[in-house]
Amino acid sequence: MRIYHISDQALTIAFSEVISETANQQVLQLHHRLQAAPFMGFIESAPAYSSLTVYFSAQTNKEEVTTQLNTLLSEFTEDETLETGEMRKHIVPVCYAGAYGADLQAVASATGLSIQEIIEIHTGMTFRVYMIGFVPGFAYMGILPPELEMPRRESPRLEVPGGSVAIAGRQTGIYPAVIPGGWHIIGRTPWRLFDKNAQPCSRLSAGDLVQFEAITTEAFEQLS
Repeated sequence: MRIYHISDQALTIAFSEVISETANQQVLQLHHRLQAAPFMGFIESAPAYSSLTVYFSAQTNKEEVTTQLNTLLSEFTEDETLETGEMRKHIVPVCYAGAYGADLQAVASATGLSIQEIIEIHTGMTFRVYMIGFVPGFAYMGILPPELEMPRRESPRLEVPGGSVAIAGRQTGIYPAVIPGGWHIIGRTPWRLFDKNAQPCSRLSAGDLVQFEAITTEAFEQLS
């Protein structure tokens, strides 16, 4: 665990150099503690896979913030019940058929799995939302098994349809809007993942659990 400064009014606490559920739980624990009991000058904290970035105003300085964070971190214990806020589980409908699963055949060819096997693996797991990032509402989820691990596409798409469910590395995610992207599209959900007028804006949050459920094209159209 280490703290490093990224500007005069921001610092990052790194809990691990690798992706792990334990490190992510610690990230969320500190994130929620800061939300519940912010220090003077606290603006916000942004959780990532295994680190938390804390932003603060000129009311305080990085030395004082570092001291306060070190005090909080000293209270962490391995056997402590982690307070990471409300954990929700979502059953996300996904259509893997036809154009909705634009890269399914390419993934099947690269992995040696059949399309049905890919769908069964993807729907048979419960994924953890590790962080929200890249664009508002994009949930980084994992961890995929090694047999489904894929590098990013050599040529990213300039436009990925909103709701596209995709994989890259050992991660899976859902594109919340029409944006560029280089992940492999294996399906699409009719869910709206981000709404700036809603509270909270993002339908998924770090720490949530997600299970995908295969639906037909007809069901997708009815839910859209």
